[in-house]
Amino acid sequence: MKTLFIFLPIRDYIKTRRKLWRQYLIPLATGIIVLIGAFAIDVRDGVDIEAIFSDFVGIQISGIATLVSFLLAIITILVSSDNENIRKLKSEKSNEIHYKKLGGEQLSLFQVLLSNISYYVMVEIIYMMILIAYVFLALIVPASAIKWLISISVFFLMHILLGMMECVTQMYLTFWKDKR
Repeated sequence: MKTLFIFLPIRDYIKTRRKLWRQYLIPLATGIIVLIGAFAIDVRDGVDIEAIFSDFVGIQISGIATLVSFLLAIITILVSSDNENIRKLKSEKSNEIHYKKLGGEQLSLFQVLLSNISYYVMVEIIYMMILIAYVFLALIVPASAIKWLISISVFFLMHILLGMMECVTQMYLTFWKDKR
């Protein structure tokens, strides 16, 4: 079955990365630790976990919307820039140790950067849809299930934030003038 057109950035990201499990290890471990902690630590009496979760989801929706805007601005900068650094990124091939070929060709550094940013935009949009679903799920699931939803949220947040750090670092290095 062919990949849906809108999921191409995710498919290409996954197909071209070596040791992809590293991208998910820290977020997964953090989510598991939060889940274990949520069940091991008893919440104080009188705490409305549903209200806290609702606030948490609302804050995340606002934050993720801001991050999507930020990454879309980076994509705009990348595709509209025509300077020496961008031309160099387009002509220089990525390291075969870290990136697999796509369509028989090694990715350029520009493609790696664009792929990273596009992947994280897609992850953020998918996560925003999950958060919107959480709003309705919180109305019907028991309070104990909210602990699972919180740990899933922590996984996504860690994955997105670590990926954003990588994207920002790559952008920084793209426009940094090497003095050597």
